[in-house]
This record gives sequence, structure tokens and C-alpha cells, in this order.
Amino acid sequence: MLAVLSFLLLTAGIVLFVVFSILWLVKLILKAPFSKKKYVIYTSSSFALIIFSIILGVSTSEPSKNSDVERKLTQKQDTAAAKSVVDEKEKAKIKEHEKKKAEQEKQLEEEKKKEDEKKKAEAKKKEEANKKLKDQLNIKGTLKAKAEKGKITVTIDTNIPDGGLLEVSIIDGNFNIRSGFIKVKDGRAEVSFDIPSDWKPAHFAASTMFRFNLDDHPQPESIKNIYGDTGENMVGDLTSENHLGGKNAVFKTVTVAYPSEDAIAKAQSEAFDDVINEMKEISNGVIVDITPKYGEWDIVDVVVSDSWYYSKEYEKERFAEQIGEMVMTMVNNSGKYDGVVSVYFVDIYGSDLATPKMLGGWKIKK
Repeated sequence: MLAVLSFLLLTAGIVLFVVFSILWLVKLILKAPFSKKKYVIYTSSSFALIIFSIILGVSTSEPSKNSDVERKLTQKQDTAAAKSVVDEKEKAKIKEHEKKKAEQEKQLEEEKKKEDEKKKAEAKKKEEANKKLKDQLNIKGTLKAKAEKGKITVTIDTNIPDGGLLEVSIIDGNFNIRSGFIKVKDGRAEVSFDIPSDWKPAHFAASTMFRFNLDDHPQPESIKNIYGDTGENMVGDLTSENHLGGKNAVFKTVTVAYPSEDAIAKAQSEAFDDVINEMKEISNGVIVDITPKYGEWDIVDVVVSDSWYYSKEYEKERFAEQIGEMVMTMVNNSGKYDGVVSVYFVDIYGSDLATPKMLGGWKIKK
């Protein structure tokens, strides 16, 4: 507003000065009378008006300059503030991006870790499965046989999987046999055999086979899937070839005394005594007795009657050979002594009549 007023005053001052100057020149040319004093007053007033307008213009323009500066400063501050806000937002945005990136990287790392753990677990599982299969193919097992009154129980511990069919049998020295089939469950199979009351005390051999060549008793499909249709995949010390080109597994045989060792020893002793009495009887009195020389049956005395002295030399040799071999076999079979039995022939007074030679046979002394 002041700037406009200053402009109008300046214009008026200039116009007045021009007008007074023109009037002065006209009067001067026309040589018309005029008052110098008034002219000075008019022109001075015009100049005063011009100077006042100039001063007023300067005074109004100075604040304008200041306001421009302030405005520019304010704009600059606003720009700086806006830029600062933008920078803060950009920093926050960058920080948020970095945070998300870090979270994504952490998530990827965790997923990778889980994947690695999963792969390791699968590899371990596969390795354990392969090891289990390898262990299963290498057939292992042990037998135990227990005798009780009226029965014998056979227990098998093995690495054969559940469902594997085992053939179990027991047999004694008189060829009395019992057999049956039993399936493995949790690494074990157990079967009991009833023993007839008319069977004599004896040592029974218990045996077990894991067979793939019996049409009447085939292995389950789950077992064939592991060992093959004919057992061809089996390995280990217990395996042996079967007639189908595959393999069976034969467990180590164990023996059990039925009904007990004492009962067998008593029965053998009775049988041994019966054999001795029978030999004495069929010798028609030639054999008086058969006894251990020093309490053990490793050295045996065959006591003969005086008829020995009346026999021919070749008859003595034949008698010593036959009876000597028979007594050795009888002692071994009875369980009295398992090693080499030395048999001496003596008279009723204990004198040696025939003694065993170092390399076999007997030397006739009397």
C-alpha cells in the first residue's frame, strides 16, 4: 500500500515540476511577467514531493526486501524441514526394508536349517534301515533247551523278523523224534514238546532250521521280500544251500538231559550193569567180572576164570581181541569214560594174563 502511495506522490511531484518548468519557459519566451518567488516555492514543493515519495518508497521497499529474505529463509527452512522429514521417512523406510530383509534372511536360514535337519534325519533313517536290513540278512540265533517233567521246551533267540517260520525238532539216541513249526515274534520263538512216558531217560539234541524249501510250510511274503523266494539273500555262518538254489539257515544244535542228568546216569549205570551181566552170562563162566582197576573206568580189569589157562594161544588172542574191543566200546557208550580205555585181562588173583599193546591189540602173558 505504501509503495503505491509513494509511486503516486512521485508521479505527482514529477508532473508538477514539469508543468512549472513548462510555464516558466513559456513566460520566459513570451517575456511575460512572473514571480520568481512563487516559482521557487512551486518547484521546491515539487522537489519536496518527489524527495518525500522517494523516501517513502525506500522505506516501503526495505521491509519488502527484508520480507523477501525472510520468505526465502522461511522457504529454505521449510525446504530443509521437508527434506528432513523426507530423509526421516526414507531412513524409516530403509530401516523397515532392512528389517524385513533381515527377517526374510533369518526365515530362509531357519528353513534351510530345517531342510538340512530333515535331510540329515532322512539320511540317518535310510542308513539305519540299510543297517537293519544288512543285519537281518546276516542270520543270527541261539537255542536253549529246558527239560521238565513230561516235556522239553526249546527257546530260540534270533534277529529274524516277526513272522519268520522256524522248524524245531528234538531227537534222542534211540531215534525218538518230536518236531513242529513256530513263528518268530519280537526276536523270539518258543515251543514245548510232550515226552511220552515210555521214553527212557536220554540226552536229546534240539535243532532249528529257517527253511525256504518246504512247499507244505512256506515262508510268509513279508519274509520272502527280505530274504528272497528261496532264501538266496541270506548271508552268515548259519546259512547253507538248499536244493532250490537258495539258502536255509541251520542253528547250532544244543543237547538237554531228559528228565535230568542224574536220571540218565542212573539209567546208563543200570544198562551198563545189565550189559556186564549179559557178557558174563554168554561167556559161560569164562568172564567172572568186569571192574574199574583204580576206581575210574579209564583202566578196566576183565577177570577171567582158570579156564583161560587151558585155552590155546590163538583162542586167548581171539578172546582178548573180541572182548577187549567190546568192553572199550561199552565203557565209551555208557558215558563212564570218553577217552581211550585200557583193558587188562587178569585171573581171580589179579595176575595179568593179557595187557594192551602201545599200538593196539593185546599181548598174551600167560
